[in-house]
Amino acid sequence: MKLFIYPLLLFFVLVNSGLASSQNVYKQLYPLKCDSLIKANSANPNFVILDVRRDSEWRNEHLEGSINRSTGDSDFQQRLALLPKHKIFLLHCQSGGRSAGAFAKMKELEFAEVYEMIGGINGWNSNNLPTTSVLAPKLMLVSQQGTEGENADTIQVTITNRANDLLTFNSIVIDDAHAITHNFNNEISIAGAEDYTFSIYHMPGYSDDDTTQINLDSNGGTLDLKVMVEKDASTGVHEFAGSDFGLYPNPANNRIFVKGIPENIRMDIKVYNLNGQIVFEKMNHFSGEAINVSRINEGVHVLFIETATATYSQKLFIKH
Repeated sequence: MKLFIYPLLLFFVLVNSGLASSQNVYKQLYPLKCDSLIKANSANPNFVILDVRRDSEWRNEHLEGSINRSTGDSDFQQRLALLPKHKIFLLHCQSGGRSAGAFAKMKELEFAEVYEMIGGINGWNSNNLPTTSVLAPKLMLVSQQGTEGENADTIQVTITNRANDLLTFNSIVIDDAHAITHNFNNEISIAGAEDYTFSIYHMPGYSDDDTTQINLDSNGGTLDLKVMVEKDASTGVHEFAGSDFGLYPNPANNRIFVKGIPENIRMDIKVYNLNGQIVFEKMNHFSGEAINVSRINEGVHVLFIETATATYSQKLFIKH
């Protein structure tokens, strides 16, 4: 079974678009590199800014979207261990003392990828980088996966709260001419960095092509998906056919192509390394044309694309 899922409006993010490599990564970065890392992951649902100062310090001034787990709390280690270890974390405190202990603990717990900001928020402020006191949620799509069954075809959708206030939902609307059910809980509240997975059950047996529109409306934004069910002309069997955004070949050597974006769309392209540095940039590139990556060093990078209507990102492996 193939899957056709189009995010139409806000927060278009691809499956596994994070930076995490096959080995755990633990690095210390100066504030300017942290700022670049944040920008490189602006469309990555698996990126978390973790502030380990006291709650009062964090509420007064923090990096936009950061979550708080205070090292001064008696249950700090238990709460730290509950965070999703597969995500990418940018860790900081006020000056570096408290984050050093948290950094060591995250290594011990084998978090996949952790960056500690040298000098903490003091260093961040000394570089005139922005802070806020606003708390807000942010709805983002993490992944979608389709499976075919005898009684129902299932679309499994995982979403996340990419920011720091509780994410709550106003409604889920499913528009389809045929029978659709789901197990989404309208009463769910998602804290910052938490994921939530629900399933949509698409009854088989259609005689024609079919389209299912799914809309999630929340206090952290709106997520629209379109699921297209196509009929195979040769067999008469329906299947979820797909052409999601992606890069190929990946790993790449000399050049790559982008799929999932219509041809002749103008794209601004940036590639960042794991230190948050831009290693490749090309403006006004037309989709469908090859992208020359031969001068990018070997390793794990993130490719970031911006069009007039959406942003896209995905990890890119370079191997010469």
